[in-house]
Amino acid sequence: MYIQRDHLVTLLNALYDSGVSSIPVKHPCDDIGELLRIELEAAGQATVRFTKGAVTYRDARETIELEYGPRAYNDLPDANSYVRAFVGSGLVSPENADAIAEFVQQHGYPDLEAGHDPVMIGLDTNLMGFRLTEALDIDPVSGSRDGANRRPTMGYALSKGVKKELDWYYNHYDTADLTAAFGEEFTRLQNQPAGSNREGFLGLYEFRRLASRRRTDLVPGEDGDVEKGDAAIIQAYREYDQGNRKRVLLFSNDYAFIDNAQDVGLRAQHVTFPVDLPRKTTVPWRGVTTLLYILAVQFGVLQLPKLTLYGVWENKSGKHWQDEALFVDNRSPVVGEALERAVSIVERFENV
Repeated sequence: MYIQRDHLVTLLNALYDSGVSSIPVKHPCDDIGELLRIELEAAGQATVRFTKGAVTYRDARETIELEYGPRAYNDLPDANSYVRAFVGSGLVSPENADAIAEFVQQHGYPDLEAGHDPVMIGLDTNLMGFRLTEALDIDPVSGSRDGANRRPTMGYALSKGVKKELDWYYNHYDTADLTAAFGEEFTRLQNQPAGSNREGFLGLYEFRRLASRRRTDLVPGEDGDVEKGDAAIIQAYREYDQGNRKRVLLFSNDYAFIDNAQDVGLRAQHVTFPVDLPRKTTVPWRGVTTLLYILAVQFGVLQLPKLTLYGVWENKSGKHWQDEALFVDNRSPVVGEALERAVSIVERFENV
């Protein structure tokens, strides 16, 4: 069955109602094994224990390269991407969370009635796909209001140059190396995005989701520029920032990008990801479902008790990507029936 990202809480409910409150999340390959363990609590909270920190995961991934070669190794997300999944889902804060909050406090929360310019968010390619602005609570729709009832930002200013960097494709045309390394589940990745390209798809469809919002501007500049890459993106943002009443707050994980943006007068803030993960954290169930979605796409396949989640599978289409859907292989008839019933009820309710 298929399940959308927004409906993944029903999956946790189905497991919890069947008596499974401790949920190990595993990669099918024993050399990678358990990534984390989710302890569900009745009050809608969950304790997440990070079985594999970034350093331990990196070492396990290097073992895969030695044993199975570069194709299997490259299909696994690197340690930095692994950490970004936990930050993007709100389970772990950026290393410089205080500096980011200070930056937004200084430049955000415009008082439009007093004549302040609207504040828009700009994201570099390396941050697209993780909904980091929601995790940081600065999203124009969901961001918390201040004492004067003002949102931190008004909308997004998305660079077409960033979209161009996300438009690249590399698919698996032979999964024999993956199945030998990881198991038979990976035969289903035939003709699907490989390795880091799956993270690229997260970014591409996140760009499209944000671009469809009413309060999103598209910043031109990807075609016909003498300068390419970051320089062209920054120049386009500079022209946008100076050409209307809207001010841009730029975010990137690239220090050079931030320095170059600041050099031309843009408000830009680096997002620093932690080197490793804490031992555990406590979050709402919704944060857990966000993490499951990101990890399922990054790794391709995740095993949970009674269920196997596929982030990609042989017939995954653009519509599935747009709907942020996962494929669920129900290994337990009891849990499978409960999950299908719950998803059906939610979908009918949404269509009313």
